[in-house]
Amino acid sequence: GNVRDFAWASSRKFIWDAMGVKQPEGGDVLAQSFFPNEADPLWSLYSTRAVAHTIDVYSKFSFPYPYPTAISVNTWVGGGMEYPMISFNGYRPVKDDKTGLKTYTRRARDGLVGVVIHEVGHNYFPMIVNSDERQWTWMDEGLNSFVQFLAQEEWEKEYPQRRDEREITDYM
Repeated sequence: GNVRDFAWASSRKFIWDAMGVKQPEGGDVLAQSFFPNEADPLWSLYSTRAVAHTIDVYSKFSFPYPYPTAISVNTWVGGGMEYPMISFNGYRPVKDDKTGLKTYTRRARDGLVGVVIHEVGHNYFPMIVNSDERQWTWMDEGLNSFVQFLAQEEWEKEYPQRRDEREITDYM
């Protein structure tokens, strides 16, 4: 596709999870996640579903996703970074000292979902729209944060929002 930048990731440790996303208009999209065993069970339960959800919601509120794939890769704890068709996202479960099992908090789950939605959302704003993200930050972070708010609200009615729509509107 027509992209202005690219990135890739590779590891023998990656687990691959994928699901198809049917769009009413435009081509079908393969939502994918790549993560090491250390990121499970959090990632196998939520990452790919969050990628697919982002494509559904952003396409509904803007335009169909034009690329054949959208990928979420687990890299570091917290934070995220986006490139066309691929984003790097954090959050992992922690090992419970008493049981030895990997567990995660509601905050880690919501953090992962929010970061995936936000970073995959950057495919729309600024990547596909192709705005200058340094000169027109309101188009990059402002529009993306607004649609992210809508996507999180559709993910779960009681999703803990970091901002409300009034703050986003003021920012834009």
